Amino acid sequence: MERYPQLKIYLLFALGLLVISMIRMNSYSLRNQSKFTDPTPKKHSYNKNYNPNVVTEKFGKKKLDGIVCVKFQGRLGNSMFQYVFLYLIAKLKHLYPILPENSELFHIFEIEKTTLSAIKKPLNACSKLPEYKERWSTSYDEKLLTVPSNKSARFVGYFLSWKYWLDYEDEIRKLLTFKDFIVQKAHAQMRNITSKMEFDITNEENVIVSIHIRRGDFASSVYINYGHLSPNETYYRNAMKYFKSRHKKVLFVVGSNDIDWSRKALEGEKNVYFSTGNAAAEDIALLSLANHTIISIGTYGWWIGWMAQGTCVYYKNAMRPGSRFANNVRTHSLDDFIYPGWIPIE
Repeated sequence: MERYPQLKIYLLFALGLLVISMIRMNSYSLRNQSKFTDPTPKKHSYNKNYNPNVVTEKFGKKKLDGIVCVKFQGRLGNSMFQYVFLYLIAKLKHLYPILPENSELFHIFEIEKTTLSAIKKPLNACSKLPEYKERWSTSYDEKLLTVPSNKSARFVGYFLSWKYWLDYEDEIRKLLTFKDFIVQKAHAQMRNITSKMEFDITNEENVIVSIHIRRGDFASSVYINYGHLSPNETYYRNAMKYFKSRHKKVLFVVGSNDIDWSRKALEGEKNVYFSTGNAAAEDIALLSLANHTIISIGTYGWWIGWMAQGTCVYYKNAMRPGSRFANNVRTHSLDDFIYPGWIPIE
């Protein structure tokens, strides 16, 4: 007869509980880390320079005779808004979306090179089209969506409103897929940051909050006189306090075009890491991996907040009342620009 049968049963039962507990812990750990620790981002089903999201899947395989062009102006954040608007108009009006021949977007996102040369049209074809101008900056202009279908057109503006494409947001998120090398670098950087800062990402009470601090041109007299108000250190500290009061432990990852100012402004704050050395697109990819975001006003920070999809805090007093900026915005407010649900802080 086997000795101590009851003891054996108890040991097997305890071992079973231990295995179940380890499986649950591992499952939670993977779920909590999955946002930025996957070392092998998913591959996409496209050939080189070809994305089925744009022409084949969304516009159909038939040939599109008409084209639509946008006057691209500004830097990366603006270009992203303009491209999304171009995509939307092409989709809604059954037109072929034309991008500049050497657009930086080709090197950042997995988008097809839908250029004039790609469809063998003259390089000046866009300049000869009927032109539609946006009536306000930083506002929604519904008249732009009433242009005739199947007729070539050119649009001029910045199109800085989510209202143009909110109904197609899932498509836009799929469209703005970073190149794999950008994704891989962002994931590796975030892993290194959490390791260096000894930040435990397996604890669900701990969160990462990215901070984008826009200075440079926005802090210049030209922008200030126009009516742009750039936040000072009080705003950033108040925004950080907002998250610290809601979470057990917070790691802040800062990206800025003025890191020296940022270091001085946040001096004394704990658990702060300053990102340096990245290209513009690389910083968007990195900062958007955070759970939540703090942004200064501007299109670059806007995309970080939108891509992160967590709680986003923005500067409440970004526009001086009665200024030229305010008078050039529909309803004299930034409601068309600020994404629904974002939190205003002074």
